[in-house]
Amino acid sequence: MLKRLASYFMLCGLSLAAQMPAALAEIALEQGTVEVLEKHDGQHWFWIWGNRAPSMIDGRALLFDDHGQMLGQLDTGFWFNSLLPAQSRNELFAVETYFSRGTRGERTDVVSVYDPLTLKPKREIPIPPKRINALGNTGLSVLSDDERFLLVLNYTPAQSISIIDLNADRFVGEVETPGCASVYPAGPRDFYSICGDGSFLHLRLDDQGAVLLKQRSQPLFDPLKDLFTTSASRIGDTWYFVSRENHAYAVQMTADALKVARSWSLVSDAERADDWRISGVQHTAVHAASGRLFVLMHQGGPETFQEPGTEVWVYDVQSGSKLQALELEELSISIGVSPGAQPRLYSVDYVMPMPFLATAWIFATEGKDGVLRRLQQQINLYDADSGEHLRRVDGLPYGYLNMVLPW
Repeated sequence: MLKRLASYFMLCGLSLAAQMPAALAEIALEQGTVEVLEKHDGQHWFWIWGNRAPSMIDGRALLFDDHGQMLGQLDTGFWFNSLLPAQSRNELFAVETYFSRGTRGERTDVVSVYDPLTLKPKREIPIPPKRINALGNTGLSVLSDDERFLLVLNYTPAQSISIIDLNADRFVGEVETPGCASVYPAGPRDFYSICGDGSFLHLRLDDQGAVLLKQRSQPLFDPLKDLFTTSASRIGDTWYFVSRENHAYAVQMTADALKVARSWSLVSDAERADDWRISGVQHTAVHAASGRLFVLMHQGGPETFQEPGTEVWVYDVQSGSKLQALELEELSISIGVSPGAQPRLYSVDYVMPMPFLATAWIFATEGKDGVLRRLQQQINLYDADSGEHLRRVDGLPYGYLNMVLPW
C-alpha cells in the first residue's frame, strides 16, 4: 500500500513538472501591460477622488469613462484633495503630501505633473510643506485662467497662499491671507479669496508671479445671517454660490470689480416649510452652454446642510427660476455636470449593500455606527437634461471619496 501511494505521488509530481513550462508561459501572457489613453476630447470621462479616510495615506484619483469602466488612476499621497487638468499645457497637476516614514517623519509637499495619456509622473515642483488638508475641495488649489500660475492654499493654522510658476517649474513666493480661504480665479492674473467677515480678498499677480495688488472688499454677505458655502461653480466671469439659508448668489469677479450681480431663493415658501435645503460636500455644478445651475438638495433640519442629498434641483441662472427636480437613485454627497451638447450628471453616493430589513436589524442592534461601518460608495450617471438614470459604477476602493470632476 505504501509503495502504491509513493508511486502515485511520484507520478503526480512528474505530471506537474511536465505541465510547469506551459503554466508559466500562460502566467507570463497574463502579466500586466502599459496602455496609453486615447485623447478624451468630446468624450464623457470623469475623475473621482477624496481624502480616502480612514486610508488617508493612500490617496488616489480614479479615471472612468461613460460606460463605467475604470481607465486608470493616479497615486497621490496623503489626504489628497486637488487635481487640476491643464488643457492648454496637456498636463495634469496634483498637489500632494508625503511623509518620510509613511504616516510620520519629515513632510514633503509637491506639485506633481502627470502626462494625461500615460498618467505617468513627468516632474515635481517642491512647495512649502503647509498646504491645507480639508474635507471640502473647492478652491484649495487653482490655476490661473491662462494656466501659467498655480495657487495653493496653506493652513498652519495661519492662512496664506503659495504661488507656483508653471512655466519655470518653481515656487515663486507666499502671500499671507489672514481670515480668508478658498481661492477663485478671475482672469489670467486675478484671484479672489472668500473671507470670514463676508468680504473677499483680491489678489493680482504680475507676469513673474509677484503680488501687484492685495485688497480686501467690503462685505458682500452677512455670515451670521446667511453664510456662503465655498462650493461655488463658475460660468464665465460669474461664480455661483449657495448659502446655508438656501439662497443662490451670482458673484461677478473681474480684474476691475467684484459684485453680487443677482440672487434668488433656492426654495419656495412651501419648500422651505418642508425643510428642503442644500446637501453634501460638493453641492453645486453648472452647465455653461445652457446657463443652468445644479444644486444637491434634501429634507432635514438646519444642522443637516452637509448630509447626503436625495434630489438635484436645476435653475436658470439668468431668471433664477427652478426648471427641474431630478430624483437620485442613492444618497449623494457630491455632484458634477459634464460640458457639451449631451451633458451627464454624476453623483458620488453612499449605498448599503444589503436588503432593507437587514439594514434595519443592524440599526436596531448596533445603532447608527453599525450602519455607517457597512456603507459603501458608488457613482451614478444620469442624463443631465432629462434626469434619466444611465448606469451605476460599483466596486470603488475602500476609503472616503467626495469629489467628481468631468474631464
